Amino acid sequence: MGNPISQVGAPGNTTGVGAASNAGAKQLDRDAFLKLLVAQISHQDPLKPMEGTEFVSQLSQFAMVEQSIAQSARLDDMKAQLLGIANSDATSLVGKRVTMRGQTMSFDGITATTSAATLDGPAAKVAVEVVDATGSVVRTIELGPRPAGAFQVTWDGKDARGEAAPKGTYTLRVKAQTADGVPVSCTQDVTGTVTKVTFDKGYPELTLDTGSSGPISDLVGVVAPPPAEGTTR
Repeated sequence: MGNPISQVGAPGNTTGVGAASNAGAKQLDRDAFLKLLVAQISHQDPLKPMEGTEFVSQLSQFAMVEQSIAQSARLDDMKAQLLGIANSDATSLVGKRVTMRGQTMSFDGITATTSAATLDGPAAKVAVEVVDATGSVVRTIELGPRPAGAFQVTWDGKDARGEAAPKGTYTLRVKAQTADGVPVSCTQDVTGTVTKVTFDKGYPELTLDTGSSGPISDLVGVVAPPPAEGTTR
């Protein structure tokens, strides 16, 4: 008579309970394992009784399945607790001034906007494209050669014709290259006050008053608030 337990799992599986235990607790729980084991003992071939070593091996596999179930439950609990702590920490950023990776910013139609960029190497030519919400380039600002490192990018709010651009959300896109035309890698940061934290994507996402938004993993730093009037440092 065939071995009932050896038939658990995918068709053609001959690895026995090991395959079921490797498949995880979702496929074979504690009660199902016991039922299969009892069924195997009850229906074994009298002419080919179970070997003692085989019985011990299956009991060991049962213990592994039970342990895996308990560990999975504990890990799920720990995950929920850590997620709650992370979300709570993220909400404490609301109202704070932070710097994070990003290119977008909100233009009020009057005040010049500033962004920060960092070149990974020296560039013979650096240009900044001001792109509106439709993807159109409003203006290209030529900055000339720049050494490696951080520098400020300022847009006065005017388009290529020298006229004031309408208020809205814009992107400052830095393009840098060497004298040979080889692109130079560049990272961009934006600084603003956190106005909202959302969790609908499964992770905390910050929204700044500059119009930029991004995952909390893009957070570069938190700017210390200015000292209150009448206090000494």
